[in-house]
Amino acid sequence: MKDSKDEPNIRDQIEEIYEFFSKNKVFSAMVPEVRSNISGAKEGAKMIEDVMGIDGRITIVNGYPKACGEIKFGVSNHTARLILTAKEFDPSVNFVMNLKYLPSLIETLQKNAELTLFEFKRELQPRVVERTENSTMQWLIKESINQTGSIPDIIWDKGAVGKEPMMRLFGKNSTEMIEKLTIISQTFL
Repeated sequence: MKDSKDEPNIRDQIEEIYEFFSKNKVFSAMVPEVRSNISGAKEGAKMIEDVMGIDGRITIVNGYPKACGEIKFGVSNHTARLILTAKEFDPSVNFVMNLKYLPSLIETLQKNAELTLFEFKRELQPRVVERTENSTMQWLIKESINQTGSIPDIIWDKGAVGKEPMMRLFGKNSTEMIEKLTIISQTFL
């Protein structure tokens, strides 16, 4: 059953990113405790229901990343909110993936990769943002744009009490996401 004319393209691109990610064992070290997800937004997306993701997220099975469910609209909250906010500032950004924060990887990427990285410092977010449900993701996107002038390739943070450290990878399409994942995997080795 088709959700919209945009669905096949979004679904196909998420599948392409997932296939690349799931076939490389090095990525198993990059799946956070909260698990990973890949989200893609259809053109004109305004709500979580306009964003596709992997139902149940990506976990580790037999040492490899493994999707828990199907790719569907409206199944991601965290990554959907990220991509929706990113699209408010740059409509060409259509995909996001969350990855485990690895300090040595961030350090190496900053020194050796041609990716734009931005550290989101949770301790700097206003109290009202910290206390308002579902507002941190929007604030971190806005803060990264204020600091860098655009959506960075990676927004990362060191976490906080009850908040796992995380990297968030952004891209326009599956080709760009796979290129960035390739850089990350080669840097990690």
